[in-house]
Amino acid sequence: MKYYLSESDKRVLSQTINTVNNLPTKVKGNKRPTIKNAFAYAELTTQDDDGLWSAFEVYFDETGTPNELADGRIWGLDAPSIVVNGTVSSGQVMRVERYYLIDSEGKEQPVWVGSAVGGGASIFRLKCLSDTSISYGDTSSVFSVIDDIDVVIEANVTVTQRKFTTANFYENEILYAQSDALGYDLSPFLAGIGGTSA
Repeated sequence: MKYYLSESDKRVLSQTINTVNNLPTKVKGNKRPTIKNAFAYAELTTQDDDGLWSAFEVYFDETGTPNELADGRIWGLDAPSIVVNGTVSSGQVMRVERYYLIDSEGKEQPVWVGSAVGGGASIFRLKCLSDTSISYGDTSSVFSVIDDIDVVIEANVTVTQRKFTTANFYENEILYAQSDALGYDLSPFLAGIGGTSA
């Protein structure tokens, strides 16, 4: 799969790389700090005045649909928030990574980071506006990007599917997609059930 970055995305990615490259090289004891990481998938909920995001942890069921993890992590409020590089919206699901900045004395400070550019794909929630069929590699514009409470963020977006000979979609069906050069790609989240044929 190819990814195309806009000039804005390239600038954000470059700034992120520069930030990481400019971490302190020396701390007490003349040791360079080490970084340990872990990751999770989070659905973004609200952004605070400082630009940090609250979210809840999700898992993907057998159809590729994200669902809230009952005993999952919560970000924001009294827990660490998520720092996101790039433009995102409420309801968007993305991979977030936990980093621990560790000084020479072994003290850890958790930092959660998500990125709307490069590295991994962000997941968008879409709603089908009317019954439609999409052949392999074709596009359709009868979908809208919506948030977690079904508010339309962007109407009549272009979607494609590259998984089945023909895939059928139905009015008010909620789907998930990744952004790509053409708009939004449904392929990673299609499961071959219902009216979808191989």
